[in-house]
Amino acid sequence: MLDAATLARIHGLVTKGGPLAVVSKLAEGRKRSDLLFPPDWVKQRLAGDKADPPSKYCNAMISDKYKLIYLKCPKTASTSVLDGYFSNCVVPKRYDYCLHMVDYTNITDVKHLLSMWDEYFVFGFSRNVLRRAVSQYHYLARFVKEECGRMSWDTYCRDPYLIGDICAKQDANGESCCTHGLEHQYLHVSPQVNCLLTEQGKMAVDWIGRVEHFEDDFVKLISILNARPGVPSLPAVQPRKANYNASPCDAHRRMLRWQLWNGTENPCDKMELYQGQHAHCLSSITKFYADDLALLF
Repeated sequence: MLDAATLARIHGLVTKGGPLAVVSKLAEGRKRSDLLFPPDWVKQRLAGDKADPPSKYCNAMISDKYKLIYLKCPKTASTSVLDGYFSNCVVPKRYDYCLHMVDYTNITDVKHLLSMWDEYFVFGFSRNVLRRAVSQYHYLARFVKEECGRMSWDTYCRDPYLIGDICAKQDANGESCCTHGLEHQYLHVSPQVNCLLTEQGKMAVDWIGRVEHFEDDFVKLISILNARPGVPSLPAVQPRKANYNASPCDAHRRMLRWQLWNGTENPCDKMELYQGQHAHCLSSITKFYADDLALLF
């Protein structure tokens, strides 16, 4: 039975079957703006049509020198992967082995990414669906202006895309109800399979790590990468704790990296948010992320 401690059954090395679905669409000439929550889709949602987004969107990062591609799935330890080791090539303090975010509006970049997919090592991370949903809510709720009204966990869990819908509304000054754009909100609640599968439903990665075992899995990842012939070696992983907005369970010490709204529920046992008065959240979240559960768990 799925609970907040359930680990993904699929992890480690897997058989890659082709490029990521959204990369294939972009290479065919589809525009990023048509694939990443376009205005027409948003209007349909606000009108009550809960249709799926037009694509399974996911950002990719690449290193040509080290022949690797990282699929950056929100709320699956990307902070640990980037800030904790690789770094983003656009930041001042970056490493020789930094990762470059692929510009999906540049067809040359997209076609280069596609052409390297078979040769380069492609990796990503997965996370327990129930814990990820709670983390998403705590993170995204802070970008909604308080004057626009708080969104409760019970409301959010019925349809996580609601946390993006609210950004289309305006506050008293005629500005968005969110301090971040609605694309940011929608993207952060997207299913994990968006960053794992091809258009045909095959694996688009060579390796999947688990957030819950980040330290051990990441060491194994670097070992695999460094065993490839003809590719420069990456530095050893220094012992450190994963930084994926987890919190210790001592009530007097428990605090997230970002400030929660006053009154926002943040129990040590995340299953409390799926039980009792929140029991409906278990069925709604598992339904929303049914594809993740079918693939990973």
